[in-house]
Amino acid sequence: MALSRITQTRISRIAKRIGGPLVNLIGRSLRLEVHGWTRLSYFVKTGKPVVFQLWHGDMFISWYLTAPFKPAAIVSQAGDGDIASAVLEGLDYITFRGSSTRGGRKAYMGMIRHLRKRTIKVSAFASDGPRGPRREMKPGTVVTAQHLDGYVVPVAATAKWALRARGWDKFAIPLPFSKAVASFGEPIKINKRLKSEAFEVELQRVSDLCKEHQDQLDKTFRE
Repeated sequence: MALSRITQTRISRIAKRIGGPLVNLIGRSLRLEVHGWTRLSYFVKTGKPVVFQLWHGDMFISWYLTAPFKPAAIVSQAGDGDIASAVLEGLDYITFRGSSTRGGRKAYMGMIRHLRKRTIKVSAFASDGPRGPRREMKPGTVVTAQHLDGYVVPVAATAKWALRARGWDKFAIPLPFSKAVASFGEPIKINKRLKSEAFEVELQRVSDLCKEHQDQLDKTFRE
């Protein structure tokens, strides 16, 4: 059931106060194993543009881990975007508000201009958002890497104990003190000259790689 506008407003006000600190509090409590951090740190510190690829339902731990880089992110102007924006800004993300139906191009160009001015060029995309289908990548992640002549870095995370929402994305909130694993995958260099059919082929290839990355990590606590 969709939340009413009044309810969304109330939740976003609460999220503004405690959302970021709550993510950090739960994140620090996790018995968390992280793979690929050394390689990632090298990429970021040497100034290579990085686009973190996240799946909408598995972002919670990824938010916690990527926050120190102060990534730029586009957040929907819809009511649920108010909540997400409040949480991300509490984590020192730099947010730009827009969607495919309202303000999306302005938000995107604002983000690109912002990143080009930064020494550390890091952004993050919920690649299957804002409405799914689940774990099917939309073009924004790859297009951003093209514009910045950079890399897509798949980010996957899973927790042994977590609460999952019933929505399309099955959004997971790890329970405090749970065992958890996160992985920063092999950076994927995107050819900035790809267009039309060649771009669609590359988009599907990158989507498949990122989905496999998360799918494999999901098996961690099932065995």
